[in-house]
Amino acid sequence: LCSLGTAIAAPPPSLSLSNGMEVNLRSYPAQGNTLLLWFACDEGHSAHETRAAQTLAGKGIETWLPDMLDAHFLPMLPSSLKEIPPQEISEIIALAIKNSGKKVVLVVGGHGALPILEGALAWQAQASPESRPSLAGAILFYPDLYAVPPAPGVEAQYHPVVTQIRLPIYIYQGQLSPGRWWLEHLKVALAQGGNRVQSIVLPKVRSHFYV
Repeated sequence: LCSLGTAIAAPPPSLSLSNGMEVNLRSYPAQGNTLLLWFACDEGHSAHETRAAQTLAGKGIETWLPDMLDAHFLPMLPSSLKEIPPQEISEIIALAIKNSGKKVVLVVGGHGALPILEGALAWQAQASPESRPSLAGAILFYPDLYAVPPAPGVEAQYHPVVTQIRLPIYIYQGQLSPGRWWLEHLKVALAQGGNRVQSIVLPKVRSHFYV
């Protein structure tokens, strides 16, 4: 691929993991120094994500869409995301950094936030201090990071990764989503772990708003 005479390195069509798994990859190259590693939520990747990736590429932001559910032959269900080992996510992050040479930002929605942050934590545990800045942050759409489903009138309890991860995080939350009422509570929990957290509430939309 070429733009204004400057070559853009073509990403690989798939990512080979140490366990022999091949993860299919849709990619949208760009010349900028940022790579969005966008993982599917429980509804899978949609045409909306593809259009967003194409638009971002035009603005100099590269996007990779790895298909973890397809690699595991899993149905598009919230329970399927729990089957993805954090070590596989860690390897994909490492491969994205190595192959692109760019700063990587994780993007994921809903129930996918938990396994992806667990994978990021696993990567950080193995990464050298010099390479840690290569994982620049995470963008979370309506994240589900509960340890147990929240009951009415009971304070939300979060998975330990919420306070263990060290990563700049930006949260997009729909105003009509139940998670809206726990957003500030979640931000406090994330900040306790030393994370820099920002958020925006999008009016008149529910979870899965971009789908």
